[in-house]
Amino acid sequence: MKDKLSSLYCKHGRDKSLPRKRRDALLEEIMDSVQVDSELLSKRIVFLFEDIDEDNSRELVKKIVALDLRKKAPIKLYINSVGGYVSCGFAITDAIKYARSKVITTITGEACSMAAYISVHGHERLMTSNSFWMSHDMSTYIDGPFKVVEDRAKYLKKLKDMFFNTLKMKTKLTPKEIRAAIAGELWLDAEECLSKGVVEKVI
Repeated sequence: MKDKLSSLYCKHGRDKSLPRKRRDALLEEIMDSVQVDSELLSKRIVFLFEDIDEDNSRELVKKIVALDLRKKAPIKLYINSVGGYVSCGFAITDAIKYARSKVITTITGEACSMAAYISVHGHERLMTSNSFWMSHDMSTYIDGPFKVVEDRAKYLKKLKDMFFNTLKMKTKLTPKEIRAAIAGELWLDAEECLSKGVVEKVI
């Protein structure tokens, strides 16, 4: 939000044809956003509320690492995301895994696809009562010589095995449910997530 406001101000804030009150209002919005972000970070609260890509995964990893370096204390990660790039998600799970601080993941809204995978890596896993968790098969597009397609298929098989083993280790999902989760779509509500060990507490 802060970046969008900043871009908007750069585009219109210096436009002399724009009413002074509107320019001042844009600047005030930016300052309010900065203050909100600063307050949340001071409380060790971070968010994953977008598609997972290089930009927002980098920012989230930087925040987790910085907060962890500052002191060893719980970090709260709120998740509401439809998922995104696998490699970017791995960067986030690695930041959680290697943090000295306990990272508490809270699903609020939905955690789907790669966001679902990230959610189960929390050292403590929470979920709001009206949220959903969804895991499904990977989507990809492969183009090129047959050997490249063959090699990429082997890589994707390794990824699928990683997802299977992670869900088996970190949840109470049965092998049949996990196969369903990585072959089609497995949607779970909060109570189902609790009973199947996807989360530890519904709030």
